[in-house]
Amino acid sequence: MEDNEGLIFIIVVFIVVCIWLYSKLTTEKKQRDKLARKNAKLIADNALLEAEHLKFQLQPHTLRNMVATLHVASKNLYKGSEALAETLDYILYHGNKHLVSVADELTFLESYKSLQGNFVYQTNSIKIDKSAINTNSKYYSATCLPHLITAYFIENAFKHGDVNHPEFLTIRLKLSDKTFEMSVVNRINQKPNNHKGGLGLTNMRKRLDILLSGKYEIKNSCNEQEYHSTLTIHF
Repeated sequence: MEDNEGLIFIIVVFIVVCIWLYSKLTTEKKQRDKLARKNAKLIADNALLEAEHLKFQLQPHTLRNMVATLHVASKNLYKGSEALAETLDYILYHGNKHLVSVADELTFLESYKSLQGNFVYQTNSIKIDKSAINTNSKYYSATCLPHLITAYFIENAFKHGDVNHPEFLTIRLKLSDKTFEMSVVNRINQKPNNHKGGLGLTNMRKRLDILLSGKYEIKNSCNEQEYHSTLTIHF
């Protein structure tokens, strides 16, 4: 009974957060339109605000997926809620930043793995390899990556990948003084699903074009068993 009450409480919190995010986006869009009409000099600022709008489109969708997952796996409620709290902290309290450090994004990635790892077939089916991260690089702590950029790739893997495969997801990260690279390999779900895709990846490219135009590369490939995605950002 207590577990059910806790689950209901978290769902209610999610609904409130989603409503708040929607209200915030609506208000910010009206403000952008008003400023654009009054002063043509704000065109550059509006481009950054557009990136903010696109970024927040990810969040309600992600939160809804998490609610559904927690509902199915209520026995992991407490552990999942801790990881979810960390994920929400990063989404909300870093949400006013367009760029974050590599260290910030890696911390988020670990929290997201911890959350989703509670609900996959095997706990070790998600692997994150950070051995090629140079923590001495100035970009490790400097703001250089779009906020939540890793989430687009991981969300896509969970949406379309085979989460029941023992080697479901492998993430490899590299950082040097010149580039940041994220390589994601996920097992393909052989069963058709009804997920509607495309919006998240389209928004990701728009954000990258606004914030890091000409400084990034995305490569995708697949075979019968795996889907490969690689993001490279040049400093």
